[in-house]
Amino acid sequence: MEYPVSHYFLVHSQSGQAAGLHVKRSLAGNQLISYAEFFVRQEEILNGVDDIFWPTLEHGLEANTTFARRMLDHLKEEGLSTLDQLLELKQGYATKVLHTLTHLLDGFIGVDSVFYNLVEDSHQLSKELDEAIHTTPAEYWLVPVRTGKLEASVLHPVH
Repeated sequence: MEYPVSHYFLVHSQSGQAAGLHVKRSLAGNQLISYAEFFVRQEEILNGVDDIFWPTLEHGLEANTTFARRMLDHLKEEGLSTLDQLLELKQGYATKVLHTLTHLLDGFIGVDSVFYNLVEDSHQLSKELDEAIHTTPAEYWLVPVRTGKLEASVLHPVH
């Protein structure tokens, strides 16, 4: 069975093989999400010197931003317009949306994370890391991960 790429992980490593192993260990030990199976194909791992490295990284960052904006839109649809209203938010759909958004903002990987920065444990890319990648691109890798069925997730109920 062919699975689409679910996540792109940014890794600082000496080789693509070591970067792939780092991602496999990170996912295997992750307590937030668990997949029945996941694949890292060595031939798909991108090095910072590859032509499609930056466009792929930017795609992941944009996808994460789009998801975060969608979460904000859901909160607005639920009537949330000021921070003061957070204290009055009733538990339910809106609080679950807020929880999911908070995970995205604080760096917990979830099933909706397209890009994940393992260097900084973040869904974003700091200015300092951006500069470091541009300075020594051969030391950075984007590792695409293809996932099978979701077994468990703190953020999404699995039936």
